[in-house]
Parts: sequence; C-alpha cells; structure tokens
Amino acid sequence: MYEVGFIVDSMSGKVAKWLRIVGCDVLYADPSQDDSTLLGRLGERVLVTRDKELVDRAKRTGKHVVLVPEDVEEALAMISLYYNIQLRIRPGLTRCPFCNEKLEVRKRDSVLGMPREVVYSHSRFLICPSCGKVFWFGTHYWEMLRTLSRVKKKKWKISNSWGR
Repeated sequence: MYEVGFIVDSMSGKVAKWLRIVGCDVLYADPSQDDSTLLGRLGERVLVTRDKELVDRAKRTGKHVVLVPEDVEEALAMISLYYNIQLRIRPGLTRCPFCNEKLEVRKRDSVLGMPREVVYSHSRFLICPSCGKVFWFGTHYWEMLRTLSRVKKKKWKISNSWGR
C-alpha cells in the first residue's frame, strides 16, 4: 500500500503497532539488537526512533530516519505528515499489529475458536494468516477510531505550525 517501509526501534513499539494498523509495512527491532546491526538492516526502510544518538549515526551513514517524540499520538501525526500516510483503518490493507502480516477479511462462518457471542454479534472479522490472531469490529475498534481522530487533530496543528 505505502511505498515506504519502516523499522521501529524497541523504544517505540506502540508506534510500530499503530503504523501496522493503518497499513504500513513495519519491522520492529529486537531490543537485544545493537545499533550497528539495526542500521545494517535498514536498506531502504525509514528508521523511527526516539534515540537522538541513533538518529545522528543514521544520518551520518545516509539513512532515512525520523526522530519522534515520546507521545505516540504526536509521533504518528509527524510520521503521517512526513510520509503522507492516511490515518485510517482499512480492513483489506491493515497489517497484524503483532507480526506485520496483511490481515484477511473473513465472514463469521470461517472463524473458529471464538466465543459464540462474539461470532454471532459480528459479521466480519480480520484474521492474520501468519500468527492466527483474530480481530473484530467491537468496542476496541471504536476506541482506535477515536485515537486516530485525536492524531488527525494533532497532525493538523503540527502542519499549521510548520506553515503548511
């Protein structure tokens, strides 16, 4: 979906999760991985980090990098501005927040092992073909939409402060 891929360092795991939810291809760096190994894995991906030292090292080697604030919503707003990422959940394009695989849209008759009340109260589900996680459009989904709405407001404020 998006041309740019990301690697998110271990300090920004929630950012990785949210980027995957809006459809971005995101690798999450193993916390035990040292900075040199992380930089070597970048390729054409953009490094997302809160580590200023790592930002300096990445820039010195000509890598693409974004220094994000600790606030996840603000970080998403910035990344969305830099890389023109739509802050929407699109079921056919969303990725698994746990393993980065594209989720598949399925009807209730193909969902196994879920509580009966969940299966009967929803008609569509998102299933990860890799890790098997199942997602549905319940209260958590609506909370995610509220979060993305707040991020959009922050994005608007940031873009106005940049003179865009």
